[in-house]
Amino acid sequence: MSYYVPDRTAPRNLLKQNGQDQKSPQWAQVQGVPCKLVNSEAGSVVLHSFVSDPGQNFRVSNDEFSSQFAQAVIEGEWILGVAYPGGRLSIFEFEKRKEASDLISKALKVIHSESLSDKLKQTNITQGCTHTATIDKYNDYKNGTLEVKTIENFGDPIFNRSKRHSPPVDISHDEFKLTKGFPAPLGIRPKDFCLPSDVIKGVIELLVQMARFENSPLEIRTFLHSLNINVPEGYHCCKWCGKTVDASKCESKYKSQTNYIELCHRDPNATFTCENVYWGHGDCNRRQGGYTEIDRFDDVANLANQDPGKLARLLAGLSADGLLELRKLIGQN
Repeated sequence: MSYYVPDRTAPRNLLKQNGQDQKSPQWAQVQGVPCKLVNSEAGSVVLHSFVSDPGQNFRVSNDEFSSQFAQAVIEGEWILGVAYPGGRLSIFEFEKRKEASDLISKALKVIHSESLSDKLKQTNITQGCTHTATIDKYNDYKNGTLEVKTIENFGDPIFNRSKRHSPPVDISHDEFKLTKGFPAPLGIRPKDFCLPSDVIKGVIELLVQMARFENSPLEIRTFLHSLNINVPEGYHCCKWCGKTVDASKCESKYKSQTNYIELCHRDPNATFTCENVYWGHGDCNRRQGGYTEIDRFDDVANLANQDPGKLARLLAGLSADGLLELRKLIGQN
């Protein structure tokens, strides 16, 4: 199998089962994302991108293929020179995509609670970006029919919703403007990024947490048992406040400021991993306010250092076990 890496993002028409182009183009060709060579035709080639669903292919002319794609170097299981952490991607991640989507799809079929299903769907998509250039705007810009003011930051390197295994991107708008595909987007926020193999781990962990909610529907635990996944005893607790999460109070409204439950990040700037994400209370998520747990803890320590009253309040808020651990730490120092 040969892999090729595009030097720019470009809209492409995915192919129908009969080999003809679908009507509406998509961002199927993404800068730095490897593509499998599916077939060579007279005057064109058929490619399959890692960001596409299995079986979704697109066609490019031989001229575009030679000018926009470079053959990837393969070392063992690794595809090198790609827009992924460490500049490499395991070949096996191509196969893990279907395993991840199948896991989520099967779980959604057995979870009857609409609100819990809506929450689970969040595990497979990224946040939106309202500044991303649409394909129509991209075409107008490339054709010279779109006037962009010199002071206007047109477009955005972040996709307006994409798969979690799209490449993580963190560049300035000036750097973005220098890319060959500008104003086509390049990837997703690093905090949204997760390879398919890690999506599987993350979704399993989140399903286990769901099964341990207070008043959790029995079908979630039954589904996990069918996969030979153990569900520990006891209730799942929000990692911010330490209190249980109650499935009967869960509701899901898009962009709501009052959702009872949210997909929370211990470090909002880190990637989507089973160690970093968890189901927590919406109010706790809003209290965290986009900062890491350590950031918030340092704020408390700074306030306590400046005011004996606040220090006393902090100590009074510690549990007996917490005070015991504190004494141990003081004794060690």
